Amino acid sequence: MNAHIRVRHPKEILESRASLSKAGGVYKTNEKFLEWITNHILASVVLFDIALIVPLFALPAPNSIKLTVGVISSSWIQWWALPALQRSQNKIQAQNDAKAEVDHETLTYLANLQDQQMKALAEISEALDKLK
Repeated sequence: MNAHIRVRHPKEILESRASLSKAGGVYKTNEKFLEWITNHILASVVLFDIALIVPLFALPAPNSIKLTVGVISSSWIQWWALPALQRSQNKIQAQNDAKAEVDHETLTYLANLQDQQMKALAEISEALDKLK
């Protein structure tokens, strides 16, 4: 579908907000870094936990040490997972807000256009009534 001059795409709003919120290069660098962490490091932390917890069952150590290491390991994944999930939620919310704004702009434009059309139809109707 072709773009219309009066209807903005939500991506345009997101890009303009990103360029206004921070200095261009620094913001884009941080954004890419955070995205990389979300996509790669979080997965490696899960693998790290699996690689750490499985040998704990086989190690000849007291249960208190195994429990301590397990608790530290589960805390480790929370340190990474919670910020990554929050970042993903913030990104989705920004996309939803941009879409809602574009929808509102489009509906406002259509309502104004409808008002103009109804006014023109009323004028045409009056002109036709005068001709009768």
